[in-house]
Amino acid sequence: MSVAAVLNAERIKLTTTRSPLWSAVAVAVLSLGLAAMQASTVYGPLPLEPQKAAMGVAVFGVPVLMILSTLTVTNEYRNGVIRTTFMAVPNRSMVLVAKAIVAGAFSSFYAAVMVVVSIVVADSDFDWRLVGAIALYAALAAVLGVAVGALLRASAGAVALLLLWPLVAEPLLGNLPNISTAVGPYLPFGNAFRSIDVQWLYPYYAMPWGQLGSIIYFAAVVAVVFVAALVTVNRRDA
Repeated sequence: MSVAAVLNAERIKLTTTRSPLWSAVAVAVLSLGLAAMQASTVYGPLPLEPQKAAMGVAVFGVPVLMILSTLTVTNEYRNGVIRTTFMAVPNRSMVLVAKAIVAGAFSSFYAAVMVVVSIVVADSDFDWRLVGAIALYAALAAVLGVAVGALLRASAGAVALLLLWPLVAEPLLGNLPNISTAVGPYLPFGNAFRSIDVQWLYPYYAMPWGQLGSIIYFAAVVAVVFVAALVTVNRRDA
């Protein structure tokens, strides 16, 4: 089967289930709701900063899209469909790469749309660099979601990890008084938030690289996890 056929098959799988619809609704509610709340608290003549308007997308929307991405893998393992997939496409690496491309493209596009709409809702100044940065972050996070799903295969474990990692574990490590300055600059999601210039629960660190270096660092971590997923998928039984 050709690469185009595999990509089309994964696109059909994604668009013919309810998960993308519910995920899109959840992302919209979280993103636009927070943007509206932030805008309602602004005092003075200056509009809300676009980074604050997009906070809902970056902090809560992207993790939802990341969960959707991991479910594209774990649901197939749960239902046994993955065996049929691997029978149709013996090249397992191609299957996983196709899932990552489709999930990444969907997440990137939808995150970009939500950033634009959030900025409009908050009546902020447009920042196209911010739109592109969050779109790239969403794409990389989706690839990470696919990789984690392939490694763990269980939906509950993958979802728990992908929620706790950026929203609980890293902020806790990044705020520990004795080690935060040492480990903070090397936290993957901490670097992702640094690259998009959206403030979350991390203090300001003296990063050894700038915004571009931070997203490259996050991409490198995603690449390592994805390669581990490829090796694991090819070595074990479906």
